[in-house]
Amino acid sequence: MERSPFTPPEVWGGRTAEEVKEFPVDYSLLSSEVFSAGRGPERNFDYELRNVLDVCNNNTEKRQEADVNHSLWNLQPNRKAYGTSLSLYDRNPVTGKVSGDPIADSYAYIARRNNSLMVIADGVNWGDKSMIAARCAVCASINYLNDAVFANFHAIYSTKDALLLMRKAFDVAHESILQHNGGLTTLNITMVLPIHSSTQYAVCSVNVGDSLTYVFSKRYGMNELSVASHDINKERNMKDVGGAIGPVDGSQPYLTNLTFSVTTCEPGDIVFQTTDGISDNFDPVVTKLAVPGRRDSTLQSVEEKAEMLPHERHMFAMKGMERVIHEYELVTEHDISAQELCKALSNHVTSLTQPKRLVIENPVYYRRQFKKKERKKIEETIRNAMRPLPGKLDHATVLAYEVGVYRDENSPNRSLDDISSAQDSCCVSHRSSVSSTIETSPSLVFESDV
Repeated sequence: MERSPFTPPEVWGGRTAEEVKEFPVDYSLLSSEVFSAGRGPERNFDYELRNVLDVCNNNTEKRQEADVNHSLWNLQPNRKAYGTSLSLYDRNPVTGKVSGDPIADSYAYIARRNNSLMVIADGVNWGDKSMIAARCAVCASINYLNDAVFANFHAIYSTKDALLLMRKAFDVAHESILQHNGGLTTLNITMVLPIHSSTQYAVCSVNVGDSLTYVFSKRYGMNELSVASHDINKERNMKDVGGAIGPVDGSQPYLTNLTFSVTTCEPGDIVFQTTDGISDNFDPVVTKLAVPGRRDSTLQSVEEKAEMLPHERHMFAMKGMERVIHEYELVTEHDISAQELCKALSNHVTSLTQPKRLVIENPVYYRRQFKKKERKKIEETIRNAMRPLPGKLDHATVLAYEVGVYRDENSPNRSLDDISSAQDSCCVSHRSSVSSTIETSPSLVFESDV
């Protein structure tokens, strides 16, 4: 049965790669030409990670060689592929210290002319171990996948091949965390690949935890790719990430909600990933627009707010993201770019949570040292003041990529049909071209052995 032109593409999700629909990938036309690559939250990703590892391992030896690849990552931002990470937590007005530091989120991406690799992770809880876990996971997995496809020529002829390769990257990421004494982290790996003999692209994702992948289509609106990783018909405990890699049970990961997902998209669509600091701040209960509903409830909420069932909250949150995007487009009078999408969502959650930060950062609470009893009273006052305020303080990360054949950052991306005759000069089947790119391109240097 043919899909209606008004129905968004179907999303297939399952616990194994065999459970989702398989699409053929045009491996011969898979471009190796990188137009943008980045990682974060800090640009000196490996340098700071090495320093933290030295401290954690009580290693006083100077590591001057740690910054060897720092300069290679001073790349200009690109509108078609972009990532950003920030803290929504409060800053102490006296010491200037931000609660929850260091940021435990991490991301990296490699955007090529007609395909992309995107990885995002959210370290569980606060502290150095959480940060190390997220950065090890991102660094190890993207390095493994990049080398496998573009250096070792591991052929990807279908979305199933891609999903199985991404699953192996999870094992590599987990081992890296154990090797560096890291904590726990979520992990979401997403690849965008051209479908064989089609103008469409396949979006493949493997994720564990609550770091999610979405597709924003100018034709169909918002759709969540990773929806099978969480039951939208059940009330979700936002303190439970659902799954994680790292030493959860001894040296074993917790892969309860490990999910394989596939959907299709078109040139011009934007694929983006978020940590829960972004996605949860669109939930209508978190934003104080609604209260949790019950299926058997017929009574009006005491607070006179709408009661929403879990699946209604899920749809409302996606529509909220879509609304922020469209409002941005109305103001700017042009289609939103991947870079602008990241900034629009980040600015929205920052603005939403500002009232909570203002309560905590009130200078009155920091003028002097308080006795224990006084401090408890102040903490209770802060809790009571924050209770009705919208938003959730967290680390927030979003990473986005515009689908299609890249020309330049100011021109619309095209479909493969427009340039298929000209692709041979930069496809992975030409080993000498790819090898040269890998050896010389700063966009392809990743240190998994941090």
